[in-house]
Amino acid sequence: MFGNCENFNPVRQYVQFNDLVFDSTDVISEASYKQSTKTETEEYSYGHGSYVNFKSSQQFLTEGDLSMTINIDYRKYRREERKYLKDFIKLNLIKAGRIWAIEDNKILWAYAYVTDFSDDYYKFKGHISFDIELKLYEGVWHIADPRRTYLIPYSTCNFLECYDFRDDTNCGDCCVNCVKPMEEDCASCLCHCDDLVKENSLCVVGRNILDEFMRCGKSFLLVYDCKRSEEFFGEDSYGKKIYKADVCKSTIAGQFYSGTILDTTNIDIRIEGKFQNPEISINGNRIRLIGDYDGTITIDRSGSVMYSKGDCCPFEEVDLNNVEILDDFLFTVKHGMNNAIVKNSCCEMASIYIYADEITY
Repeated sequence: MFGNCENFNPVRQYVQFNDLVFDSTDVISEASYKQSTKTETEEYSYGHGSYVNFKSSQQFLTEGDLSMTINIDYRKYRREERKYLKDFIKLNLIKAGRIWAIEDNKILWAYAYVTDFSDDYYKFKGHISFDIELKLYEGVWHIADPRRTYLIPYSTCNFLECYDFRDDTNCGDCCVNCVKPMEEDCASCLCHCDDLVKENSLCVVGRNILDEFMRCGKSFLLVYDCKRSEEFFGEDSYGKKIYKADVCKSTIAGQFYSGTILDTTNIDIRIEGKFQNPEISINGNRIRLIGDYDGTITIDRSGSVMYSKGDCCPFEEVDLNNVEILDDFLFTVKHGMNNAIVKNSCCEMASIYIYADEITY
């Protein structure tokens, strides 16, 4: 039962930024993460302490700042490719993207970009060293979805796999990155299509594989892909499913668990079945859609409400005049058990899927 206790390390380990994989534990010699809450106080003029106006049960956070020193042993790389190593690093540091980490047997990621950079000089020591400052502008870490996270075996021998470096004496384009822009949050990377197989998903390989990261030049390249998730896992990729206990009942009701640490409003909802004026409630927060619906309704985290009459029919936006906000339009999912209710289902089987982006700090 406790056989793996000595391998458990609660300290956050940073393992990748963009395509720059930290493949050994000695790559990062120093790392410090700093963040503050947004809560402000106002001192009492005549009395002890200060007044605090908490806006919710949880405090809100500022953007985060991550400082780290990266040391890369270029002797591990093929001799003919070492001349491209520093440019490869620079290409990844100048792009905004994802910083990945492992903590408490979970994979985490956050959007980040480099704000400061210094290149230290160590002559003839076999290493190149960088001090970098990263800004985590969302202020949160996302707990990686095991169906959307893929672990591709990585070694220093294939670090240029997605990059086109060559000796070009004709002043032509020398650097081409096949990775799609970050704005396409869940876009498939053309470079890794052959490796993005179901067997490489975190859901299939399991969390025990996290012990295999950063093994002296052998590690994993982490890729996030939503489209492959739906292709491989089907309706399981839609989120937690709750369906009617009895076809003849008019209400879907149930509970679902979330491991989020921070309350999250990044929620996607999918409702399937036949409804008349459906009323959707998540943890007591309700909205109602006016009209008859027989098919699929989706409500995404941006507030867009879409409806499709069937698999062969395109999704169309529901007129906002038919959307009644009874409480607050932003659904919130908390740590632990959460409640979901959909009313006014007709006498057919119906279900609701809730996908919550679990976040921490």
